[in-house]
Amino acid sequence: MPSSSQPVPSPIAIDGPAASGKTTVGRALAREFGFGFLDTGAMYRAFTVAAIEAGIPASDTPACEALASQLVMTTEVSLDTRILLDGTDVTARLRDDDVESSVSEYSAITGVRTAMVARQRELAAAGQVILAGRDIGTVVLPDAPVKIFLTASPEERAKRRGAQSEASGGPGSVDKAHQDISGRDETDSKREVSPLKPAADALVLDSTALSEAEVLQKARDLIVSRAEFAAAAAGTPDTATKTGGPRAAAASGWMAKLVSPFYWGTQYPIRLILFLVTRWSVSRDGEIPPEGPMIVVANHLNFVDPPILGTALGRPRRVRFMAKAELFRGPVGLLVKLYGAFPVRRFDADVAAMLTAERILRQGGALGMFPEGTRSRDGQMARPHPGTALIALRSGATVVPCALTGTERIKGVRVFLRRPAIAVRIGEPIPVERVKRPTEAQVSQLTDAIDGAIRALLPAAYGGTYTGSSGSSRQ
Repeated sequence: MPSSSQPVPSPIAIDGPAASGKTTVGRALAREFGFGFLDTGAMYRAFTVAAIEAGIPASDTPACEALASQLVMTTEVSLDTRILLDGTDVTARLRDDDVESSVSEYSAITGVRTAMVARQRELAAAGQVILAGRDIGTVVLPDAPVKIFLTASPEERAKRRGAQSEASGGPGSVDKAHQDISGRDETDSKREVSPLKPAADALVLDSTALSEAEVLQKARDLIVSRAEFAAAAAGTPDTATKTGGPRAAAASGWMAKLVSPFYWGTQYPIRLILFLVTRWSVSRDGEIPPEGPMIVVANHLNFVDPPILGTALGRPRRVRFMAKAELFRGPVGLLVKLYGAFPVRRFDADVAAMLTAERILRQGGALGMFPEGTRSRDGQMARPHPGTALIALRSGATVVPCALTGTERIKGVRVFLRRPAIAVRIGEPIPVERVKRPTEAQVSQLTDAIDGAIRALLPAAYGGTYTGSSGSSRQ
């Protein structure tokens, strides 16, 4: 259980097919952590009740979408999700046979899902809530700090559903439950809108051979780990996690396909501009790993540091930079997204950003970070935050220290007259051994190593200790 100084990340997303244990696990965790619980499937069932009673078949898409947009639905987020339609409690009706057999058809309608997702996001924005469903981690809350995908074999799920039916006075037929579950799986996984699938960064738990206590323990371990991760990444253990509200987003959809061409396409124009308006040089004291997880770290002087550093590093590694969320607004935000950067809320336990960083590294990518967390106002390098070291330890990523000098002089049109000296020094890579649960001492030790490695590349005027010249140079 996270300590009082390590708040439980919220919201928590639990997805999975029918009878996989989403509700059981979600309620148990909500009870333990003092959270609200929302069974989002109940909302689709409630809509199904409304459509059936209004005589609207699932085949009448326009009528269903119109009903979804005007339906007065009140959802009470508690350990037992309770739903009212136009003031009438329909909770007891949600498991009736006609609803059970029709809910997949109605929930596959685009307009219905859009309306329900909007309601679910509003409820999640209140904070301290666990949402269970089929597309929470992929569609409803893609930035949720904790995502769990529960599954089990169809046979095991049929046994559970049959036992539930028998306990509530039903026939308890395992064969019928298996038939219903198989049909539901087929519909949910193959629908065009929000198909059932685990999020890329979700913990997938197959509970076929696990007891309820074992599943709960694994889910609890993940939540505790994320809480510790958030506290250490923020550098202030008492900072609360904020993920429920709207946030800036990295490039996605069609824009994501343009990121790589844009990144490499800007290399030569940036080199040309630097050659014309500055005295630019790049020196290397070590070789950049050609593959595998890598974190490029550097001091931070100017908002143009990421493209200058990315250009200096060159091929074959495309670096994904972590950038402050404020940069993702307006026309500048478009360029930042196209460059492949992703947002982080600075000085906050932004678990979503940290998970994005971990995912990039897990896929063998290169991550760019400025450990100070903000630009230096006087050119002097400040003490790095521990988040970079934490990510490196958890991923086992090689850390490549770099030093930037002169970029603070890139200001306005006067740069054309001054032609300031801009230098990028690339240091010896620091190998890092992967640690599943880094201790505070390990994080502190690596933070010191990163700090020392960057300062060793910087002259004293920038808070560094570098006094000589070494390495190969090029322009």
